[in-house]
Amino acid sequence: MTLDHRGFEFKEAPNNDDARAGVFSGYASTWDKDLYDDVIVQGAFEQTLANDFRDGGAGIPIHWQHKDGSPNDIIGETLSAVEDEHGLLVTARLDTDIPEGKRAYDLLKRGLIHQMSIGFIAEKTAWVEDEESKSPWDGYREIRQVKLFEISLVQVAANQGAEVLEVKAGSAISKANESKIRVAYDALGELLDAITDTPDDEPDSDGDDGKTADSKDFDPAWVREFNEISDFLSLANH
Repeated sequence: MTLDHRGFEFKEAPNNDDARAGVFSGYASTWDKDLYDDVIVQGAFEQTLANDFRDGGAGIPIHWQHKDGSPNDIIGETLSAVEDEHGLLVTARLDTDIPEGKRAYDLLKRGLIHQMSIGFIAEKTAWVEDEESKSPWDGYREIRQVKLFEISLVQVAANQGAEVLEVKAGSAISKANESKIRVAYDALGELLDAITDTPDDEPDSDGDDGKTADSKDFDPAWVREFNEISDFLSLANH
């Protein structure tokens, strides 16, 4: 079985919201003519949304570049999908707990990926002739009903008309990172406990070297450990 692919451009619009990390929204299809001279008309998605997906549009798989050879090629799913006067408006969440989903989300936020494409079968079509042309070949295919299978994030798409309205840029912490952060937190506590401050009411030095007899030398290894912990915590929250 061969699926048709039609793509639509979107733009990034960051928004800080931890509860919405991985979420983006925009048009997966518009009613404009694409680069193949096809036009998907309003109402074409009505039946597939109602019959093939829960809640009339939730649970449509989000793929990477229309790949389907591995479970990891599915990097998310739609939360909703509805037709409006402009096209098929979707809100989707990427699975940022897997490397493929996290990488795709990062590219999306940075604007390096800026298009979507749909994978579908055209179930009902019609040829619409150009009334101003004398040739019957000067027309376009009108797609009146589709069976939708997936929506992909792609680098190059056929239709350049649709834009993503929002990309949520939250900072959710996954279960995999939670244990690492706890270990780093414990190590940081031990590091701080090991540092001995010189009391203000004691002499600053016990000799010409400027060191107290009871204080510890500040080991550079502690500094390196502290920096590593700080770097990890910084990365875990972006």
